[in-house]
Amino acid sequence: MGNTCASVHIAWGGTADDAGKAISRAYAKCGYERLKKTPPEGGKHVVLLAGGERHYVSVYDSTNAQLDNGELKDMALATSKILKTTAIFTSLYDSDKYEFIVFTNGRQVDLLLTDAENYSGPLKRLSDKSRATQWSNLFGETFTVDQIKQAIDKQTVFAEDTLAELCKLVGLSVSQPQMQYHDFAREPESITAQLYFAKKKAEQSAIPDGQISLTNIFDPQSSRMLLVYPASWPISIGTEKKATWLMLSNGAGFNDGTATIRVSGPDGLVLSTGFVNGNKFHNGQIVGELEPPPKDASREDVEKLFQLKNFAVLPGGTTSSGARLYTAEFPNLNIPSVTPERTTQILIVLQLDLAAQAAGEWEINVTLEPRSQTEYQHDLPAIRIAAVDQAWLPVVSGLNPKIAYDTSDLINIQPRGSIMLQELTYKQSRISDERCLDHFAIASNVAILKDDGQAALDACRSYLEAWLRPLAEHQQGEIRIHAEKRMTETAYVGKTKKTLPISAFFDDKTWKKIFDYGSNYQTALVTFFPIGAEYPIAGVGLQFSLEDTAKYNGTWKDHYEQQMADTLSTMRGRTFPKAAHSKTLHLFNWVINHADCYQRLGTSVGDMERQIDAFAAEHAPLQAWHGQSTWIPLFDQADEYQRTTYEESSVLNWFRGIAGIEGGLNDEKMSAQWCSNVLRMVTPRMWLCRNLIEQVDKTALDLVALVTEANGTYQISLRQGRALDELEIALLPILPVESSRIKVLAQISDATR
Repeated sequence: MGNTCASVHIAWGGTADDAGKAISRAYAKCGYERLKKTPPEGGKHVVLLAGGERHYVSVYDSTNAQLDNGELKDMALATSKILKTTAIFTSLYDSDKYEFIVFTNGRQVDLLLTDAENYSGPLKRLSDKSRATQWSNLFGETFTVDQIKQAIDKQTVFAEDTLAELCKLVGLSVSQPQMQYHDFAREPESITAQLYFAKKKAEQSAIPDGQISLTNIFDPQSSRMLLVYPASWPISIGTEKKATWLMLSNGAGFNDGTATIRVSGPDGLVLSTGFVNGNKFHNGQIVGELEPPPKDASREDVEKLFQLKNFAVLPGGTTSSGARLYTAEFPNLNIPSVTPERTTQILIVLQLDLAAQAAGEWEINVTLEPRSQTEYQHDLPAIRIAAVDQAWLPVVSGLNPKIAYDTSDLINIQPRGSIMLQELTYKQSRISDERCLDHFAIASNVAILKDDGQAALDACRSYLEAWLRPLAEHQQGEIRIHAEKRMTETAYVGKTKKTLPISAFFDDKTWKKIFDYGSNYQTALVTFFPIGAEYPIAGVGLQFSLEDTAKYNGTWKDHYEQQMADTLSTMRGRTFPKAAHSKTLHLFNWVINHADCYQRLGTSVGDMERQIDAFAAEHAPLQAWHGQSTWIPLFDQADEYQRTTYEESSVLNWFRGIAGIEGGLNDEKMSAQWCSNVLRMVTPRMWLCRNLIEQVDKTALDLVALVTEANGTYQISLRQGRALDELEIALLPILPVESSRIKVLAQISDATR
């Protein structure tokens, strides 16, 4: 038998005592209490190994010495959040298989394992290029894709050899991941510290014994179709899509059940199959499958287990209101009961495969009936789907027939050209299937201002409070505030979450602090939930540029400012001078496009247009727009980059940047240098600063748009009868694309002016 072991390794330059306190807190979150002495039978003994030149504290757990039952991963996730650091879970199974899972700041970010190509579980895996970048940031070393791939692809029959190569890369002792708890019985002198734990006594549950209890939860990515209700989410015609619902199981378990699906709308929506599965869920992250395949399972066995989670959707007649009924049975779900011993939550993922054969709009309602001794039904949130034709194929996609996008040189640019060409082709295949720019589900206003300190915040406060005041005066519900401070030099991000009655939030101290420049907030997001609503119908936000003091205040300042100038020069095919880096403030408000939602805000589309016009005319933003698409405004935060729905349709490679120029574009797109030279959105109603308007052909722009000036800022309004791709061509020199690669094949005509 080969080596079988599991352990966790926490990047930590502080004292072992402080690490021990954090690890104890993490185990407490997993359902344990710390003891001062050896625990009674069934308790847990944890050994810590640190000291010397090591920059890791390794954790060896008596109840997870060989195989992890999920507790070690949960502890690693929680400890990384408490210490604001990186933690690595490692395991070996009989020297044949390994796992290397990376957690940082309370998030699982990467997974490497034997036979990764056949992995179909829930844990996140980075792409090769993203892994090199992320690891360079996490571990304080510069990694290349080839370095990591060489470690992973090491020719060996022993899994510990591959694991050892990965450990060398991240500065972890090769021996630490190959040890297990029982080894310390032979070498007690090597122990740095010991911790003892026992299971906490369970609090009395409010859920009666034997009662199933499911709670709906939401994720911005997985659940995005639900988050625009009562408006509809757009899909392309003839392409199969997945509608996804997420639930937490809080009570008794069940092994199977049925679903009743009601579809309201015209003929043409096809439901064929579905998928349901259970996962371990901790700190807002999926940390493993409830029923992972055996360690020695073959690829075919894993595939069979996965197929058991699929189910058929069968027609079942119609309701009295004319809605079509469908039924489904899922016999292989196997959700265990929540018990005091369980340290993770249970997340259920349900998906329905659907495809529209023609344009139309449908509402889908799903009721689950898990099989149990007591009757139980659970209604999932309603979802609306709209199948729409593509009305606008953006010029920035490189796919519009009115332009030609030249990529002939990419294949010859080393070392990234061929990779970038492959990525461009893949991105274009996804763009042609998206409909978020074509469908009006969200009305939004956005203004990008120079960061002028308190004066800019004061202007934003007046604008937002005027828009929100009808809520505070006439509506019932709650306001939810999520605010994040600027990241410190030690990568710490202070966060505030608060829920307030709608009538009280204007006077709350958190609301006031958001508009205090000295409070040092980077992001403030405020959303409105009507009584009984499961997701918001409107919101506002303030987001400053992400600060990287080491990048723009240190010895590399000149380098990065020149890099920005070089990037713009290559994009446009003309020279841009180097300019000092400066920051912006992104202001926005949004509401779901539905009559009930407008009524609650006491607003309308026309009101919103007039409000952004007045704000832009008075405060001279770098750019501003009123948008009608399927996009809730959100910009970069400390843990994630965000792009507008228009930027997502561009073939710009945001991760790699411009071929021949070092560095990606994500870091720069909220800077004043970028926002005064590159549009972030194209809509029929926009405001542009003087620097932007001076870069375009005013004669060509005048053919497709009405241009008016106020306070040195220019309002752009698309002329009636003109198409958005015509406006793009007129604005080509400032679009978020390498305009130097674009040749216009159809010049703008003045025939319909």
